[in-house]
Amino acid sequence: MSGIILTGAGLPDDENEFTARFVGKTAEQLIEIFNRERVKQGWVSARGRFLVALRSAFQATMLDCSAFISENGMSLSHPIRLRGDTIVLKRENAN
Repeated sequence: MSGIILTGAGLPDDENEFTARFVGKTAEQLIEIFNRERVKQGWVSARGRFLVALRSAFQATMLDCSAFISENGMSLSHPIRLRGDTIVLKRENAN
C-alpha cells in the first residue's frame, strides 16, 4: 500500500496538535478532508502529524477502512467514499 509512513505514530494523541481538530467529525466530513488533502504535494513534519491524526480519526469511526489504511500507514493514492459501513476507494472511472 503506497502512502504515508506513520511519522509521529508514537506520539500520544494528546500531544498531537491536530487530534482535537477531528473530534466530533462525521465519517463524511473526514472523507471530505481526506479527499481534499490527498492531492496536496507539500510535505513538512506538521503535515505528517496532521495525517497521523486523520488516520486515527478514521480508525475511531469503527468503519472498515482496510481499503486505504494498513498497520503501517494510510494510502493517499485514490480518493475515498463511504459505502455502507465501509470506506472504499473511489476509482477515476467508477461512480
